[in-house]
Amino acid sequence: MASNVSVLSIELLKIPGATQITANAINDRSQVVGQFTDANGSPHGFIYEDESFCQLDYPNARATNILDINNHGQIVGMIVTATATLGFIYDRGSFSSPLVYPGSTNLTIANGINDRGEIVGVHDAPPQGGSFYCALGIYKFISYPGGQGTSAQRINNSREIIGDFSDAAGSTHSFVYLENVGTFTPPLNCVNAPVIAFRDVNNAGQIAGGCVDAQTIEHPFIYADGTMYPVLIPGASSASINGINDRGQIAGNFQSSTGAQAFIAAVPF
Repeated sequence: MASNVSVLSIELLKIPGATQITANAINDRSQVVGQFTDANGSPHGFIYEDESFCQLDYPNARATNILDINNHGQIVGMIVTATATLGFIYDRGSFSSPLVYPGSTNLTIANGINDRGEIVGVHDAPPQGGSFYCALGIYKFISYPGGQGTSAQRINNSREIIGDFSDAAGSTHSFVYLENVGTFTPPLNCVNAPVIAFRDVNNAGQIAGGCVDAQTIEHPFIYADGTMYPVLIPGASSASINGINDRGQIAGNFQSSTGAQAFIAAVPF
């Protein structure tokens, strides 16, 4: 593990009246997407840009969570209805019909989208559920060999798909799946941490993630060129980097003595 990397600058996201904010992703235009909870306890999706935000709610859904945004402003995420949790695309001011993986019963989540419009996510289709890659409306099943509960999180323009899976002992490992050649890289593990999570990958192949220790405290990192760089956020007791763009910006959440915060920060990469 390499030496620690400290953030160069940090901006806290502020949404009037929000009791909780989760920053899920950031694109090269510094647009951040995520979910916030209002004073009545209702969850909404949002786009945050230049210290302003736009609330996004899928029509008639009980909850909307925006999980990723590409450099064209196309958005994917999940909605909760009375009967299911489903994915969606938001493009040029319009929501798509709900995304449903073939054979899925009540769970399809679109976690990531690249600039080619290719999507990755998770589903519950029999026999065991798993992950998917979707291009031009055609779905492809993804499962780490021998793993359980494969979860594809994000995809970059080179079709590198990152995510995590569980082994038979219940430990969580992360992977990179090279969709263009159909192979997985060896899983990455954290020393002295039973859980490791890859959360985003940019077009340079830099991966944002976190190691979760036995006390369930998350320690964020950026994985680049085969080296894991722990990221230090001043005053944070625990943090997650949920998004990384091509400009050296990250977005996520941290916990401090003053409570939970969502943030945008710059890192020296």
